[in-house]
Amino acid sequence: MKKLFAPAIALALVLFSLFGCSAARGGNSYFIQLSVNPSSFYIEGERISDAEYSDLMQDLSDLLEKLEDKFSVGIESSDVSRVNAAKAGEQIAVSDDTFTLLSLCGRYYELSDGKFSPALFPLSELWGFSPDRAGHYNDARPEPSQEKILSALSVSDWNAYTFGGGNTVTKSDSGAKLDLGGIAKGYMADAVASFISDRYAGKRVDAIVSIMSNMVLLGQAHAAGGMREYNIGIENPRAALAEELADGTPLINDPALYMVGLSDVSVTTSADNYRFYIKNGKIYSHIIDGTTGKPAENGIISVTVVVPQEVPHSGAFADALSTAGFCMPLRQAVSFFEGLSETYGVGAVIITADHKYYALGGLNVMSAKEFVLYSNEHYGTSENAEMYADVFERGDLSALPDEVQNCDRETEYIEYMSSLLG
Repeated sequence: MKKLFAPAIALALVLFSLFGCSAARGGNSYFIQLSVNPSSFYIEGERISDAEYSDLMQDLSDLLEKLEDKFSVGIESSDVSRVNAAKAGEQIAVSDDTFTLLSLCGRYYELSDGKFSPALFPLSELWGFSPDRAGHYNDARPEPSQEKILSALSVSDWNAYTFGGGNTVTKSDSGAKLDLGGIAKGYMADAVASFISDRYAGKRVDAIVSIMSNMVLLGQAHAAGGMREYNIGIENPRAALAEELADGTPLINDPALYMVGLSDVSVTTSADNYRFYIKNGKIYSHIIDGTTGKPAENGIISVTVVVPQEVPHSGAFADALSTAGFCMPLRQAVSFFEGLSETYGVGAVIITADHKYYALGGLNVMSAKEFVLYSNEHYGTSENAEMYADVFERGDLSALPDEVQNCDRETEYIEYMSSLLG
């Protein structure tokens, strides 16, 4: 897509795939992969200098390392690990950040009627999606027995935790364990945005920050011809399945969709192509449904959430909401996000296993072909729209199916990935 990007910096930023430097921790790192694009980072209309960028990245890396040391289930001394290792009734004092994050978890748990829950680590361990299984997430394996699922489910209850003065956490069952993976990256994105805001207080900052599947868009994009709002590509969760013309010419199929005209928002995507395995023609995602104790299975394959930064903790909120929406049946998810749109200005894009997508909250969403034509008209590009695949069809919000059924291409994708993963 080099030609498409060439006319203007940040013309189309692809979620998960920012161009620029990144900072990541090795070893037990479970959350952190920070990306900040220096070519799109402007302070008072001037691009950030190399020296300032280097200093900023070091400070941000230090900030995120400190947060990871508090939140990670893969670090024995972290707040979360100490809570997980505690016995029933034992009070564990945690840091201000961890206590704040847990307070947000409680709020989002209630808001989503339990569809977002940080208390599901026993189930993640049971299904083989915990950090100690890194490198083997895609290994096919049989389902745990119903007895083991029910046993893990019984201790995967957010209500088993109580919070007291002095930032203390107490659990009622020794087997209960937390995993903040469904919200911590969004919280970290908020911390980065806050750090940048404080560092350049009183100055206009235009920048893009990405932590894994969480993005913060500050201000606007600087491009040839002036400033404009950001256009964000949504990763195609089925990009592994090649698209081509009748004569075999390969088509560009990733990103599959674009959100056009965003500014000062937090964006998060939850999808089933990150940590998953396939067994007997079925995808088992790392996103666990706390209602069933099993990987979410509602016909939703991707949820992207957009939250205005004026909403407090917008990154954490977006992160939790995308997880919650992924665990809902389609009709419930649509209703959920429509309500959030009215209350908080939230937008969402839901992609389903029948290869349709639903745009909610007033988001301007285009297929790749539509976006190319839009770019040609508004930005002076000259791309051939016929070289871009229409992967997903716009769904009709007034005619939502009772149950999402796999389309032929979805079945083909599952068969292909199954053969690829062995």
